[in-house]
Amino acid sequence: MKSKHDAREILAHLEKETVGILGTLDQVKGIRLRVMYYGIDDKFDCYLMSTKGSPKIDQALSSPSISFIAFGLEDPYDNSWEIEIDGEAKLVKQKEEMNYALEKLKERNPFAEVAIESGITEQFDLIKIIPKVVRFRLYGEALKGISPTVLEF
Repeated sequence: MKSKHDAREILAHLEKETVGILGTLDQVKGIRLRVMYYGIDDKFDCYLMSTKGSPKIDQALSSPSISFIAFGLEDPYDNSWEIEIDGEAKLVKQKEEMNYALEKLKERNPFAEVAIESGITEQFDLIKIIPKVVRFRLYGEALKGISPTVLEF
Protein backbone atom coordinates (compact mmCIF):
# COMPACT_ATOMS: atom_id res chain seq x y z
CA MET A 1 0.00 0.00 0.00
CA LYS A 2 1.27 3.46 -0.88
CA SER A 3 0.80 6.63 1.14
CA LYS A 4 -0.83 9.57 -0.66
CA HIS A 5 -0.21 13.07 0.60
CA ASP A 6 -0.27 16.19 -1.55
CA ALA A 7 2.49 18.75 -2.03
CA ARG A 8 0.75 21.40 0.11
CA GLU A 9 0.56 19.07 3.09
CA ILE A 10 4.21 18.09 2.71
CA LEU A 11 5.28 21.74 2.46
CA ALA A 12 3.26 22.55 5.58
CA HIS A 13 5.30 19.97 7.49
CA LEU A 14 8.57 21.41 6.14
CA GLU A 15 7.52 24.88 7.24
CA LYS A 16 6.96 23.66 10.82
CA GLU A 17 10.64 22.92 11.34
CA THR A 18 13.76 24.99 10.68
CA VAL A 19 16.60 22.47 10.99
CA GLY A 20 17.49 19.41 8.94
CA ILE A 21 20.45 17.24 8.06
CA LEU A 22 22.45 17.70 4.86
CA GLY A 23 24.12 14.59 3.46
CA THR A 24 26.99 14.94 0.97
CA LEU A 25 29.55 12.60 -0.54
CA ASP A 26 33.09 13.93 -0.36
CA GLN A 27 35.53 12.02 -2.58
CA VAL A 28 38.23 12.12 0.11
CA LYS A 29 36.31 12.10 3.40
CA GLY A 30 33.34 10.00 2.28
CA ILE A 31 29.80 10.69 3.41
CA ARG A 32 29.38 13.81 5.54
CA LEU A 33 26.28 14.78 7.54
CA ARG A 34 25.69 18.37 8.67
CA VAL A 35 22.91 19.90 10.74
CA MET A 36 21.70 23.04 8.96
CA TYR A 37 18.93 25.60 9.10
CA TYR A 38 16.86 25.67 5.92
CA GLY A 39 14.38 27.76 4.02
CA ILE A 40 11.91 26.24 1.56
CA ASP A 41 9.73 27.53 -1.24
CA ASP A 42 6.59 26.16 -2.88
CA LYS A 43 8.65 24.32 -5.54
CA PHE A 44 10.53 22.43 -2.80
CA ASP A 45 13.70 24.39 -3.57
CA CYS A 46 15.63 24.27 -0.31
CA TYR A 47 17.97 27.12 0.70
CA LEU A 48 20.96 26.78 3.02
CA MET A 49 23.69 29.19 4.08
CA SER A 50 27.13 28.98 5.62
CA THR A 51 30.20 31.16 5.87
CA LYS A 52 32.28 31.59 2.72
CA GLY A 53 34.89 28.87 2.41
CA SER A 54 32.94 26.50 4.64
CA PRO A 55 33.55 22.78 4.05
CA LYS A 56 29.75 22.36 4.05
CA ILE A 57 29.44 24.54 0.96
CA ASP A 58 32.42 22.97 -0.81
CA GLN A 59 31.14 19.45 -0.17
CA ALA A 60 27.60 20.28 -1.27
CA LEU A 61 28.84 21.79 -4.51
CA SER A 62 31.30 18.99 -5.27
CA SER A 63 28.74 16.21 -4.77
CA PRO A 64 26.88 15.20 -7.93
CA SER A 65 23.80 14.62 -5.78
CA ILE A 66 22.92 15.44 -2.20
CA SER A 67 20.22 14.59 0.30
CA PHE A 68 18.53 16.74 2.89
CA ILE A 69 16.20 15.37 5.53
CA ALA A 70 13.93 17.19 7.95
CA PHE A 71 11.80 15.54 10.60
CA GLY A 72 9.27 16.43 13.22
CA LEU A 73 8.41 14.58 16.41
CA GLU A 74 4.69 14.88 17.09
CA ASP A 75 2.29 13.77 19.77
CA PRO A 76 1.02 11.14 19.30
CA TYR A 77 4.22 9.64 17.93
CA ASP A 78 2.37 8.08 14.96
CA ASN A 79 1.99 11.61 13.57
CA SER A 80 5.76 12.15 13.56
CA TRP A 81 7.17 12.55 10.09
CA GLU A 82 10.24 12.84 7.92
CA ILE A 83 10.83 14.39 4.53
CA GLU A 84 13.84 13.57 2.40
CA ILE A 85 14.83 15.78 -0.53
CA ASP A 86 17.26 14.29 -3.05
CA GLY A 87 18.65 16.67 -5.61
CA GLU A 88 21.57 18.75 -6.69
CA ALA A 89 23.12 21.84 -5.14
CA LYS A 90 23.95 25.07 -6.85
CA LEU A 91 25.62 28.17 -5.52
CA VAL A 92 23.27 31.15 -5.50
CA LYS A 93 25.13 33.99 -7.24
CA GLN A 94 22.67 36.48 -8.70
CA LYS A 95 21.60 39.30 -6.39
CA GLU A 96 17.86 38.79 -6.98
CA GLU A 97 18.06 35.08 -6.17
CA MET A 98 20.30 35.81 -3.16
CA ASN A 99 17.66 38.19 -1.79
CA TYR A 100 14.97 35.55 -2.41
CA ALA A 101 17.04 32.90 -0.57
CA LEU A 102 17.70 35.25 2.35
CA GLU A 103 13.98 36.01 2.55
CA LYS A 104 13.26 32.28 2.77
CA LEU A 105 15.90 31.89 5.52
CA LYS A 106 14.90 34.99 7.49
CA GLU A 107 13.02 34.14 10.70
CA ARG A 108 14.15 30.50 10.29
CA ASN A 109 17.93 30.86 10.59
CA PRO A 110 19.33 33.14 13.32
CA PHE A 111 22.54 33.61 11.30
CA ALA A 112 20.53 34.90 8.33
CA GLU A 113 18.74 37.41 10.51
CA VAL A 114 22.00 38.70 12.01
CA ALA A 115 23.63 38.88 8.56
CA ILE A 116 20.71 40.85 7.13
CA GLU A 117 20.42 43.21 10.12
CA SER A 118 24.19 43.79 10.25
CA GLY A 119 24.61 44.18 6.48
CA ILE A 120 27.17 41.35 6.30
CA THR A 121 25.36 38.97 3.94
CA GLU A 122 28.41 38.99 1.60
CA GLN A 123 30.29 36.96 4.24
CA PHE A 124 28.03 33.99 3.53
CA ASP A 125 27.42 31.62 0.64
CA LEU A 126 23.91 30.50 -0.18
CA ILE A 127 23.11 27.08 -1.60
CA LYS A 128 19.95 26.10 -3.43
CA ILE A 129 19.05 22.42 -3.42
CA ILE A 130 17.08 21.73 -6.58
CA PRO A 131 14.89 18.71 -5.84
CA LYS A 132 14.70 15.63 -8.02
CA VAL A 133 12.78 13.44 -5.56
CA VAL A 134 10.91 14.26 -2.34
CA ARG A 135 9.85 11.43 -0.02
CA PHE A 136 7.35 12.01 2.80
CA ARG A 137 6.53 9.45 5.44
CA LEU A 138 4.42 9.51 8.54
CA TYR A 139 5.82 7.16 11.16
CA GLY A 140 2.39 5.65 11.89
CA GLU A 141 2.00 4.75 8.22
CA ALA A 142 5.53 3.31 8.05
CA LEU A 143 4.74 1.09 11.06
CA LYS A 144 1.76 -0.29 9.09
CA GLY A 145 3.96 -1.04 6.08
CA ILE A 146 2.61 1.84 4.00
CA SER A 147 5.18 3.19 1.52
CA PRO A 148 6.06 6.91 1.58
CA THR A 149 4.57 9.49 -0.72
CA VAL A 150 7.08 10.20 -3.48
CA LEU A 151 7.09 13.39 -5.56
CA GLU A 152 9.34 13.44 -8.63
CA PHE A 153 10.50 16.63 -10.32
